[in-house]
Amino acid sequence: METDKGNHVRKILQKLQEAYSARDLNQLDEVMNLFLQSDEIELIGIGAKERKGYEWFQGVKAIREIISADWEFWGDVQFDIEGAKISMNGKTAWLSTTGKLIQTKQHDKAMVEFAKMMQSMLNDVDEEGKNADLMIMEATHFGIRRLRERKLGEGYQWPFTLTAVLVKVEDDWKFHTIHWAMPVD
Repeated sequence: METDKGNHVRKILQKLQEAYSARDLNQLDEVMNLFLQSDEIELIGIGAKERKGYEWFQGVKAIREIISADWEFWGDVQFDIEGAKISMNGKTAWLSTTGKLIQTKQHDKAMVEFAKMMQSMLNDVDEEGKNADLMIMEATHFGIRRLRERKLGEGYQWPFTLTAVLVKVEDDWKFHTIHWAMPVD
């Protein structure tokens, strides 16, 4: 059973929701105060598959950069705050919830960034060409998915899950780890 203290954690999730809704880069410092100020913090994105790889962000600077990019290029994020399951043990809390990402016009703006990412993938071909086939497939798959997303149009909704670990620092709860996940389609 969730205690009153669980409501404090829910309020932190609500603040993150409000920040993602506002997309105000002038408030990014305030949003970063929701995170533990440590190089240990992590935000694991929907495309992550290996530590220190694509969409696996560690440290305050990296998380700040991805949140800023989310606000600039990603759609509208809506967490199920009331439906979040929150568990606690001492100075540690963890939560799981669902949500949806709603495609907006930001996706059009992101297409240039996606093309740059594809180019970067192709630049990873080694000198001997041993991984050329794999890199061409990865870049093509990535590009086709982005084109498919764009074709689905503004307003299209993707479901996601979010899990997080928070730690209590003095009287405040801070995010330590956040993991976004989307079902494979």
